[in-house]
Amino acid sequence: MLAISRSLCKKNLQQSTSQFFICSVRTCHRNWTYKRFLLQDKVDHKKSQYLKLQKCDFRTTQNLHVPPLVAMLLRPVLRVGALLMGRSMKKWWARKSGEEKEEYKRWFRERSHVFLGCFGVYGLILAIYYITHLKTDPLTQRSRFIIFNQEQEKKLGKMVLEAHLEVHKRDLVPHSHPAYKRLIRVIEKIYAANKDLKSMRDTQWTLTVINTPLTNSYILPGGNIFVSLDILKIIENDDQLGIILTHEMAHSLLLHSLEALSDQLLWDFLIAIPILLVWALFPDLAAAIIHMIGERIVNVMYNLPFSRVLENEADEVGLKLAAKACIDIREAVVFWATMRTLTEMHTLPPELPWISTHPAHGDREKKLNQIMTKTLELRNDSGCPLLPAVDPRDKFYKRSPKEHEFYFKQRGIITDEI
Repeated sequence: MLAISRSLCKKNLQQSTSQFFICSVRTCHRNWTYKRFLLQDKVDHKKSQYLKLQKCDFRTTQNLHVPPLVAMLLRPVLRVGALLMGRSMKKWWARKSGEEKEEYKRWFRERSHVFLGCFGVYGLILAIYYITHLKTDPLTQRSRFIIFNQEQEKKLGKMVLEAHLEVHKRDLVPHSHPAYKRLIRVIEKIYAANKDLKSMRDTQWTLTVINTPLTNSYILPGGNIFVSLDILKIIENDDQLGIILTHEMAHSLLLHSLEALSDQLLWDFLIAIPILLVWALFPDLAAAIIHMIGERIVNVMYNLPFSRVLENEADEVGLKLAAKACIDIREAVVFWATMRTLTEMHTLPPELPWISTHPAHGDREKKLNQIMTKTLELRNDSGCPLLPAVDPRDKFYKRSPKEHEFYFKQRGIITDEI
């Protein structure tokens, strides 16, 4: 996830903007109150409508929501508990005599159907819980598994925000800093253009800017955006900055943090029994190796691809948020092409996409190019002014490697030693 830092405390927004942002600067929070706008009951179907708000998921019973803090504590408890129980069973078995072992084996064979039934019931309970907690996202129409509600997300976000502010307390950039003011200005523009979204209005957005050597931006649960000053060196203009910010805001609107935590907890329940069996049946060294290899396989085959899917989704939704804000969304392609080029020039760390939480820069560049035509139509339908005739993508692609190197040196992204 691109990274973002420091709290949103700034002047009152223009009176034409709606909703409120909370700018948190460690101990000082200042609220900006906006006039609220009612959603229009009627929608102009002639216009391209990207983000429609609608009710999803008819239910006859209330969902069982798990407190996020309990979920985070359950994860290590499940894994360590399964490991310790497996080792205890193995030690208990080792103390038995040959006759006792034969007796237990006979007893188990006679009741094997009971144990298989227990495993089946356990799997059925997890399956039912999974199905009953599927929610359709109103922005993407994708079904996702979420076991937390948004009130819990706000509490989790506040807790995580305080922790991050404590870690970065020496790196916080003051609100008077030009970069902070620039970021606020772009966020206001994005918010004003997308205030028709209930999720946009209901989120208490915060901005934190940090002065750390991280070419990154990220968002915490609850709409807490963190931006590193270092990434602003690579960003060429406010349009590219808007692309970065809408990507992070899309993560929040799509509840990706809640979905990821829900998914991880479900996996922990699924693999608890295999972990127990591995540590019960194999010697400690072999069990440790099998356990480690198994976790790596699950991570590479499922967890990391799932994370990359969420990143691609945030790219696509973020591009649409930017289009509605009349940003030159063609700059999204230029930004990721720049990141790809800097990686090829060894200015940025090398990429290993198959073991990364994020797609490769070049893959993001291609996918954004593929959806660009349709998203440009959304921008036109949003009443935005015409874009400049010169496409920034053409300017970028026409440069030779030497010209790219010279251009990056001019901007101070790379030095003569590189």
